Amino acid sequence: MLAAAATLIFIGRPNRAGEHPKFLRFEAALVLYPPIVLSFTALGAVALISGLLSR
Repeated sequence: MLAAAATLIFIGRPNRAGEHPKFLRFEAALVLYPPIVLSFTALGAVALISGLLSR
């Protein structure tokens, strides 16, 4: 999950000219993309912490 979140963050970064990727140019992406990235990050962190504490 953390790798997926890192990949989504890397893919969503703008290029050097400041243009966002084509899939982030529609208006719904501004509402949907950040919560998806945050949920992947949170689920990955929870899985990592749970794995470390269950030993």
